[in-house]
This record gives sequence, structure tokens and C-alpha cells, in this order.
Amino acid sequence: MKLLLALTDQSFTATKSVGIFNVSMGLARGLMHTSEVTELHILGNTECATHFTNLPSHVHLHLADKPVPRKFGRVWWDQVGVCAAIRRIQPDWAILPKGFPPFFPMLGKTRLACYLHDVNWEYYEQNHGEGDSPFPRHELLYFRALGLRSLQVSDLVLTSTQFNKSRYEHYCPSCRTAVVGIGFDDEPRPYTPAAGRDILFYASPFPHKLTQLGIRRVESWLLQRSDAADIRIHLIGRLPQDCPLPGQHWVQHGRLPFEELQRIMQQESRCAIYFSAYEGFGMPPVECLRAGVPCIASALPPICENIPACFTFDNADEESFIRALNAAYDAPDMADLPTYPTWQEVAHRCVTAMQQV
Repeated sequence: MKLLLALTDQSFTATKSVGIFNVSMGLARGLMHTSEVTELHILGNTECATHFTNLPSHVHLHLADKPVPRKFGRVWWDQVGVCAAIRRIQPDWAILPKGFPPFFPMLGKTRLACYLHDVNWEYYEQNHGEGDSPFPRHELLYFRALGLRSLQVSDLVLTSTQFNKSRYEHYCPSCRTAVVGIGFDDEPRPYTPAAGRDILFYASPFPHKLTQLGIRRVESWLLQRSDAADIRIHLIGRLPQDCPLPGQHWVQHGRLPFEELQRIMQQESRCAIYFSAYEGFGMPPVECLRAGVPCIASALPPICENIPACFTFDNADEESFIRALNAAYDAPDMADLPTYPTWQEVAHRCVTAMQQV
């Protein structure tokens, strides 16, 4: 099988999403070592070249002589550039790891597989009125249209959870979807109780991340703790507008280098907290548990697919949150965590799904 993987539209030096970065690089590694793939072409940019050295002879890197496309450059690449590259290389399948195809793909005999991660624009349509979305209207419409188009024009839609599959079939009952999961190549770290007494809190300015609700819930939990004066909360990410922190026990870090995040997570934090109203997978709770750190998270369907029920809470129920946090903080049950696939296993699932189309 001759495959093409398109990574040109992504930044590999300052990526906004650890999840998408993991998917892109992990899937590339997995496909390189999948026996059914006899020829692999990777569309890259000058930012990702250092990640692809000493390639096997059947793997070919095609570098655009520019960094990741920005603004209208991204639109041009989505609609024109990727099609031209596919027609030039003529693979059996083209895989788009970010899930956004051209509106009118002209790919010749090449089949298209979009690795679509969610349709979270539906949250904003359902919960925010006209002009009340954090995204510019044209941007929301563009990515909504691309998401729907991926369901309509893809020969195969790859995704990470059964929840996503159900949402895609809601919008396009005829789409062919394969749930292949998300892989991890590093070994999970055994749980050891942290020496510190702090908490790691994931924050975001986007409304569906429920940062303000999460801060209020943590403050309610602290009021019930006799040891509250010894607990700091490390807030990772950005705050919404008009959302001040309650006091100096909240330490805002913004974005951190991976090594510093790991240090805070494993040396200073007893547990982590992840609030959300909409997810396609829910990467941070899984990453925490694999790092040996208890993490409680909103009980959304995709999150419940990926972490044990004892680490989830009901967003609408403060007592549910307090119970889950007390358990994770004082006596976490880390004895029987899920096993997640490697990227080679995920890549094999992708290839098998293509062979069945």
C-alpha cells in the first residue's frame, strides 16, 4: 500500500495542541513500521524536518520551502496545495490527521481518509447565541463547513472514540467511520504518592472548558479542608476574560515547557483537575494517569470511554466533584488503569480499515 500523510499545515516548534502533535507524529512513526505500508510519503514543512531524519528507505519526506501556512496561506493549502501534492505523488490513500479536506477534492484515483477529532462547533451552536461565540463567525463557519465536508467526501473517517463516531453519523449517516483510538509509545509511569500537596488545574479561555466553574468548585472544596492553607493550585493555561484568581494560593503558569509541566505534575501535585463541557477524546486526563498522577475529569462520554469512573464527576453536581477530588487527593485508586494502544497498533488499525473499504 502506498500512503501519503499530510503534516504541512502544522507547527512543530510551538504547537498549540499537544494532542494534535501527538497524533501527527505518533501516526507517522506507526505507519513507518507497518508492514502493509510499502511506500510512505510525508508532506512536511521546514518546521518538522528535524523530526524526520534517518528515514527508512520506503519513507519519503516532501518539504515545502516555507513554515506552517498562516491565515490565508492555510486556506490556500487546505483547498489547493494539498490536492496538487496528492495528484503529483498519486498514493493509494491520503491521510489528513487534522481531518479537514478540500471542499472539492480532485485526487484522481487516490482515496481520502480524514482523521477527524470532534465536531465541537456544535457545542457553540447549541449553547451560544449569534455573536456570543469566542471564535470569529467566519472562522467558526469555515471549520464547521470543513468538518461536515470531511464526513461527506472522505472514503473513510478515522477517529478516536465511539462518541465521535455517533456524532459523525448524526450529521452524515452514510459516512464510513473507523474508531482507531489514540496511541502512546512511552511507557506509563508507576504511581507514587507525591511529596507535595498541590493540585494541577487545566484552564482555558474557551467557554466549553468551564474554567470559571472549575475555580468556584475548587474554592468550595478548599473551604471543607482543614489543610487548605498548605495547598496551592497550579493553573496551566490562560484564563477567560474578567476571571480573576481567588487568591495567592492560585499560581498561574500559562503554557510551560513539557519538562517543567512534568516536574510540577510529578513532584509537587497530588492530583490534577480537568473541567470540560465538550471533548472528542480528553487527552490531559489520560496523559496524567499515564504519568502516574491521579486526575479527575468531567464525566463526558468520550472521557468515560478512556478513564475509570472513579476519576470522573458530574459538572452539574458540586458534591460529585468534591467526592471525586477528595478520593483522588487522599486515597486514589491507581491499581488497575486502562491499557492504551501503541501508535504502531493504531497505525495497523488505520491500514486494516482502509483495506476493508
